[in-house]
Amino acid sequence: FGDLTTKYLGRLHKENGTMIAVCTKHYGEMTASAYSSHKELKFALDYEKFVKVLPLRVDDTYPPEPPGGPGHAYDKEYLARGYILSVFKPSVVFLECREKSEIEIAAQIANVLQRHKVGKDGSS
Repeated sequence: FGDLTTKYLGRLHKENGTMIAVCTKHYGEMTASAYSSHKELKFALDYEKFVKVLPLRVDDTYPPEPPGGPGHAYDKEYLARGYILSVFKPSVVFLECREKSEIEIAAQIANVLQRHKVGKDGSS
């Protein structure tokens, strides 16, 4: 899983791609994993000139509110919430996925990705 994630993130950077973020309430939480959604957020922020982010709103809570605070094992200072604010800026529009079928969500994603591709190279 870790190698696939690393390969995917490298490809996103190389191709000026779009990262799809499935935004649950805890998306972006700091964990022990080196390949967590928190690490993806850090990558997106570090390479924001090369990588677009497409948030999928799948939960009533948006933007995500990853847990943190003094009792949290990895995020005592709510850093994950800061990353959420830094990546999901007001100008970043989410796709509404609640109460939609997988087919409807896939069609929405394809539509956005096609627009991103056309915007990059000017062709259709």
